[in-house]
Amino acid sequence: MRRRAWPIVIAMCGALAACLDDQQALQASDPIYTIVFFATDSVTLNKRAQDQLTSTVKEPTPPIKAALQPNSKARICVTGHTDKVGPETINQEIGQRRADAVAKYLVGLGVPEQRIVTASLGSSKPLVVTGPGTPEISNRRVEVVFGC
Repeated sequence: MRRRAWPIVIAMCGALAACLDDQQALQASDPIYTIVFFATDSVTLNKRAQDQLTSTVKEPTPPIKAALQPNSKARICVTGHTDKVGPETINQEIGQRRADAVAKYLVGLGVPEQRIVTASLGSSKPLVVTGPGTPEISNRRVEVVFGC
């Protein structure tokens, strides 16, 4: 009977190791970003966006917490986007103003300003592909990546 037990024990150890690997993979897949959305032509953070950013900074996932540590050299990339309504030159400006508004809010939450990098991609990288002139809230956003 003892000889038959060893293969079972070895198989169980393998299964436990796989569970640990799965758990580590789940922890490693914690998000390192957040996305907030804007109304058409707006560069103002609404209450929901403010709450989301506050929660992300005050109750961060482990990777975000690591990026926010005072001794971290990790940058925080804040990228503004727009939908395809209006000319691209205006969309670039609106995207930048949205990114700047989010950056200012993050600084108010205690995120070091010198580690924040802002940019605008205008309407060049939509989440939802639409035709020209089509409003789409999913594309009117700012993406914040902690540790970019």
